[in-house]
Amino acid sequence: MSQPDPAPDSPNETAPSTYQGDPWHAYGYIVSGVFLYGFLGWLADRWLGTSFLVAIGILLGAGLGIYLTIKRFDALPDWRGKNRAPAPDVDEK
Repeated sequence: MSQPDPAPDSPNETAPSTYQGDPWHAYGYIVSGVFLYGFLGWLADRWLGTSFLVAIGILLGAGLGIYLTIKRFDALPDWRGKNRAPAPDVDEK
């Protein structure tokens, strides 16, 4: 007979290091960033009488949405080096 599967809380089972989430989260971050910052750029254009801030807002929103998506799915290393491999030991002579 085969052995039963280990319990999910068993220490033999390793948890994946990356977040496995719904791809609609990524879509939502990017689209909402474009709409929110595009709208803020449109409002600033109306207030200041310019015509270029809506384009800057859309680009900024897309960039921030992509950044949040990458950060959410844990694809970027932490600034403290959380996801980085340890540095090799170097002997100084």
